[in-house]
Amino acid sequence: MMRRSVPAMLLLGALALSASGARAADAAKPLAETLAGNTLSGVLFMPHAAPAGGGSLDRVVFQAFLRSDGSAQMRRWDPGRNAYTAVAQSRWKLDGDTLCLDFPANEGVGRTCIEIHVWGPRIAGNTAGSGPFALLDGNMEPGNTVVAGR
Repeated sequence: MMRRSVPAMLLLGALALSASGARAADAAKPLAETLAGNTLSGVLFMPHAAPAGGGSLDRVVFQAFLRSDGSAQMRRWDPGRNAYTAVAQSRWKLDGDTLCLDFPANEGVGRTCIEIHVWGPRIAGNTAGSGPFALLDGNMEPGNTVVAGR
């Protein structure tokens, strides 16, 4: 009985090691490769531009198709029109785990840098460094759903 269980245990151990090796290889994939070629659909929570003591946050709903060359196609939800703005060209940059998005000038957001965490299709994070506060919650979708969704 012991002889049969030893080969089975060795096989199970080998399978477990190969599975953990595959997970390690996925985890080792550079973050830029995880982001490039995908659409980030997210919500940024940012301080409200109100007089001191405003105490509320603006909600910036957006989509950004992140190209591998650092360019991006972006659009923002306009609640007044109940529709997305026109797609505009912009830039994105990744430094370690800090994602910087340059919103188009007419969007009123400017450059926003977020220290991100990605797990599966989910992405989240908060302000990196000394920039203005921002909190990100969103999803990553394969391909360009910014243009496809128009």
